[in-house]
Amino acid sequence: MSLEYVVSGTSFIRLANEETISNPETVSKINNMFEKMFREEETGHTFSMLYNAFCEHSYGEKFQKYASHVDKIHADSGGLQVITVGKAVTPELKQQVYENQAKWADVGMCFDEIPVITDTGKSDRNDTTGRKFDRANFHKYAKETGENVKNQLEVFTRTGSKCKPFVIMQGNDVETYLEWADIILKTVPKDQHHLLGGIAMGAAALGTGNLEDVQRAYIASEVPIRDEDGQMNLHILGVGSLRRMLPYLIFKQNGLYENVHLSYDSTTHSRGVETGLYYMLGDVCKKTGKRTHGPGSTVKFGRDRAVDDCLDGYTPREASPGAAYLAVYEDINSLHDLEIDLVTFHEVMNNAASIWGEKYGNTQKWAEVRATFAAASIRNFMIQLNNMVNDKDQLLAYASSIKLFNQYNGLYAVKNRESFNYWYNNPALGKTMKTMPISDVAPNSLEALFGE
Repeated sequence: MSLEYVVSGTSFIRLANEETISNPETVSKINNMFEKMFREEETGHTFSMLYNAFCEHSYGEKFQKYASHVDKIHADSGGLQVITVGKAVTPELKQQVYENQAKWADVGMCFDEIPVITDTGKSDRNDTTGRKFDRANFHKYAKETGENVKNQLEVFTRTGSKCKPFVIMQGNDVETYLEWADIILKTVPKDQHHLLGGIAMGAAALGTGNLEDVQRAYIASEVPIRDEDGQMNLHILGVGSLRRMLPYLIFKQNGLYENVHLSYDSTTHSRGVETGLYYMLGDVCKKTGKRTHGPGSTVKFGRDRAVDDCLDGYTPREASPGAAYLAVYEDINSLHDLEIDLVTFHEVMNNAASIWGEKYGNTQKWAEVRATFAAASIRNFMIQLNNMVNDKDQLLAYASSIKLFNQYNGLYAVKNRESFNYWYNNPALGKTMKTMPISDVAPNSLEALFGE
């Protein structure tokens, strides 16, 4: 199994800022940093970038500055964002997105029609209350999604694009996910099936608990969509933690997955420059900020309240907010020289581009540091995940640390539908996992919706 990390939320690290991409020296430094941070022989991953072809439509062209130094450029369709801003997903809007994907991307997510309804009667993947699986109209939604993929392929073929569509799968159980795939394959002409790049397992009609994560990982093994080389290209949407990856790694280790390329996108680590989160290899002492042995953890550090510690002789006191800054600063520098001192690092992390630019005349160093911060956090996460790919003991040690040893250990016995159903229905295994399901019966309360 090969792994691919797809960074999303790049607006947090300003990779598409005009001042960044217009400066050849800054672009060169960022590209060289990418090359150094993301060596596949060290991380076990390739590294790709994602933009939203609706609300970040200009990013595709701007990302060409980095394209030769990353594996792929992914483009989301932006369907969710269209709904969020109160617009309609019209044929004209879809066409604009397809043409954008065709011109600038290697992978283009399809527009999926969401088979859920809310108490208001509208289908909305963002709503978290009163949602139910729309079984009555499920086939219609699947057919419409298939037509979307068909139209997407027509644009890619007409323009001679290298972009491959990824089909977003939806369903409420194994059978409905497979029905969705069957309808897609019947809608897209058979002679174009080899042009389908892969699948992404949507959660809108199933749910988002730990149990639903495992369900989707298993269901993916039965989806009969493969590329022209017979490989399953499986994309996992919105991964911010190791836990969400565990079932996929287990299914690789136990032989359920064969010839699989696994990609996953995350905003967690790119957003860390704004939220004060950094992924560190090994555990980090909450009192001192010093690294210890362990499976990896997220370091949380404050903002302006830590400035006095950072100014205090560059050696923050133990058990102080500045200790976390020092731990992060030293870790990043061990991977790539920031070429700034701790105080300046603190200043970068606590000031907007406009404030930095006003003080220093440009934002080049500001952009370099923030991109390096995100890249180092991503690299650490990649390595920690890769360490578990072929190491059952390390994987189960992590499962034990989150108090789910028996549940994940039991997944090693899953080889087919029958053994998965046994695990799923076992009161000591699947039934003990946190579940946040979408029901096909209208819930009477919030507790009923989330299975609590």
